[in-house]
Amino acid sequence: MGVLCLLLDKRKQYFPLLVDIFNVTGHKLLVALEEEKAFEFLRVSSPEVLLLSIEDMDFWFKVLKSGKYITPIFFIDRYEEADKLKEYGLRDVNYVVLPFNPMELLTKIVSISKDIYEQAHLEYLGPINLLLKFLRLGKTLILTIEDEEGKCSLYLSKGAIKGSSCDIEKFKGLITKEVRIKLEPYKEEELPYKFKDNWDFISSIIYSHIPEHKVSTIKEEAQVALVEAQTVPKYKVDLSQAIELKEGLYWVGVEDNKGLFQKNSYLRIYEKDSIKVPILINVGTHQDYALIRTKLEQVVGTVDAVKGLILMGPGLDEASGVVNFLQSSQRAFVITSLNIAQKLKALGIPLSRIKTIETFPGGRLKLATGDILRFISTPFLPEAGSFVVLEESKGYLFTGKFLSSLRSIEEFNPLTDTEIEDLLLYTSLHVPSQDVLSFTLKKIVRESIACVYPMFGNPMLSESLIKEAFSKLSSIPNNFHEFDEGVILEVCESLLKLLKKRPENDEIISFFEELNQFMYIEDTKIHKVFVDIERLPSLMLGLMFNKNLEPNLIKEAIKHFYLAGIKLTI
Repeated sequence: MGVLCLLLDKRKQYFPLLVDIFNVTGHKLLVALEEEKAFEFLRVSSPEVLLLSIEDMDFWFKVLKSGKYITPIFFIDRYEEADKLKEYGLRDVNYVVLPFNPMELLTKIVSISKDIYEQAHLEYLGPINLLLKFLRLGKTLILTIEDEEGKCSLYLSKGAIKGSSCDIEKFKGLITKEVRIKLEPYKEEELPYKFKDNWDFISSIIYSHIPEHKVSTIKEEAQVALVEAQTVPKYKVDLSQAIELKEGLYWVGVEDNKGLFQKNSYLRIYEKDSIKVPILINVGTHQDYALIRTKLEQVVGTVDAVKGLILMGPGLDEASGVVNFLQSSQRAFVITSLNIAQKLKALGIPLSRIKTIETFPGGRLKLATGDILRFISTPFLPEAGSFVVLEESKGYLFTGKFLSSLRSIEEFNPLTDTEIEDLLLYTSLHVPSQDVLSFTLKKIVRESIACVYPMFGNPMLSESLIKEAFSKLSSIPNNFHEFDEGVILEVCESLLKLLKKRPENDEIISFFEELNQFMYIEDTKIHKVFVDIERLPSLMLGLMFNKNLEPNLIKEAIKHFYLAGIKLTI
């Protein structure tokens, strides 16, 4: 059984090497390039080991504060930095020195995970690593440490620290030494030293070695992490789990908590008698894939059971997810268009693991279950090589960006219909021309479609909604108007007035400060522009994304320009 580890790699130094090593050895690695993504992983999974640079040690403190008792292994540059770790009772098992030997790292990971209670192993791990493990596993026991000068016992009941036989100062003194460790059955006793909760005890060890000016910052950030980790999402469905949409069809995507692009991945299991053919439709980035993999395993047990991946996106982000998928599913193949296949080949993916839709007779693929998938080319919607997949027996249509919609996390639900307006807004950003859209719609409307499952946003689950959507898309004006500069400025100013009416926050302040580099604004009046005025609406929208303005406010801005007939690009 492999060990599940979480890597926080803010500087993108380690994951290219570690992903390959973990795939080969059977261990599992969740890769987060930022703290927010790491906490997302912690919300849906329980890794045993946290891998991170010693520069990011504060993040480990936040994790402990959030109630996740994960054992760290730090990447350090010098052995002198190990002395800092020993102040917290950590041992040699908790660090590797750069450049590190991958086998040394794997050996330490396995040592942390092992359930061995021989004396030598207990003393190798040390009391803090053992404490974290027992808290994580919800153990009930007495952990006693001692040397020639004294001893101290910690009383744990169902993963909670009830108290100790010594004060915290004595305990801190013992954990930095080579001590003898004894594990005993738990028994109720009147304890001289008690603690409010686990964090009350752990923080007493941590904060005594941190400069006072940093303590308050860590506490504040850790409290935010605690709330985010423990708060039940407001969504109508639990997006941290695989969601069954129809019989044999599961949503295994990744939500975007701060954006409008809710990325859908689908697991479709075709079944007849004793034959099962699980196929993954759409895949995320290399970061998303760790979450997608967890959801796949909830349904099929192991990723290796998945027979194929239908890839509709040609971007580098999707390609990185493909690499991870193929490494974890050695017998699977990718189904995609020739155009996308060429891009995958350029990234080193062998053609022997790619099947192109152009080679299927009549664009049809008949599975071992008898189900037929028909691949319909949708060129330049929005990229070359785009296509959709129609499941002929059920009428399920799986699409890429075509028929996707903009949805904030509060609006997103893979079990409910999208809004036509959100579909039109997404289309306005990604479709190059109405001629291209009309060409594809003429092909698609002839098909018998029961449901539409797009790459982004909510699905369309009724034939009446699908017909309405096709009708609205067909009636989009053939070309956006060509306005003179005065009209564009007037529309931009009206958006600035809209933003000024919103409660002021750091993001909006930063947006206006950055915008002043491209134009001179007095209140909401634009007096002079230093860029091409025709590009100004797209620049403003891009800046809103960049400054992380509230998603529904960004959607309102897109609608503002759309209704004015101004074309946007992102």
